[in-house]
Amino acid sequence: MWLKRLFSDEPVDFEEQCRRRIKVGACIVFLGLLSVALGFLQEQKLMVFYLEAGAEDFPAHFYASLGIGLMAGGIMTVFRNVRYLRDPALRRKREVAEGDERNKLLGLRCWAYTGYTMFLLLYGGILASGFVSRTAALVLLTVTGVYALVLMLFKICLSRLM
Repeated sequence: MWLKRLFSDEPVDFEEQCRRRIKVGACIVFLGLLSVALGFLQEQKLMVFYLEAGAEDFPAHFYASLGIGLMAGGIMTVFRNVRYLRDPALRRKREVAEGDERNKLLGLRCWAYTGYTMFLLLYGGILASGFVSRTAALVLLTVTGVYALVLMLFKICLSRLM
């Protein structure tokens, strides 16, 4: 299971991990291309979205910008990991940095603090959005509920693994 690989203390095959990251980066580039294509189709009025008055260009620009950002991130991921695979000195340096226990602990704590902060920000958004829009409040409630369910699911899965 991929959770075991993520949180185990066993050594990780760095080359396999780089190849996996290259594949994920290529998928992200593909998703970016799909997003840009959606923006182009909207720009050509081939796809019709519900639009508020004066917001005709928003979907096209939104999808194109999102796609460009995804493609840039995916390309950077691919190039960085290809570079690690080609240069043995750089690969060894990066492998040591990723395998360092202190770095792993810092990463886990960072994710934990970020998760708690996000949960509190969503709660604050729910409180504030009730004064602004019922739709915004319902969306934030749904996102917070899904977030809490995913958090509980991972807690159950990890408690069984560890």
